[in-house]
Amino acid sequence: MILVVDLVGELKGSLVKQLVDEEFRYNIFKTVPPVCPHCLSEEVSGIEVMGADKDGILLWECDDCNYMYLKYTLDKTEKELQSAKAYWTNPSDWGYRPKDEFN
Repeated sequence: MILVVDLVGELKGSLVKQLVDEEFRYNIFKTVPPVCPHCLSEEVSGIEVMGADKDGILLWECDDCNYMYLKYTLDKTEKELQSAKAYWTNPSDWGYRPKDEFN
């Protein structure tokens, strides 16, 4: 589970456009893709977003190239991300880790 603020650079405008490469923005994978469409890796994981109205996996991410893919339509995913952008946690409760070490 991750916060929107940990996924995007800015909490302005379209959050999906910040996350999903334009080439893959309209590819929807209801179940985990067997391989990453970008690099063909078999290591694709589900991303749950804290605060999204939709419980469970909202996006897919390749563990090797970090490309993200939609599980739902662009509009539905955007709505879920927008609803979750006000959520935050206190980093000192979790211990500090630089953003480049996030997994």
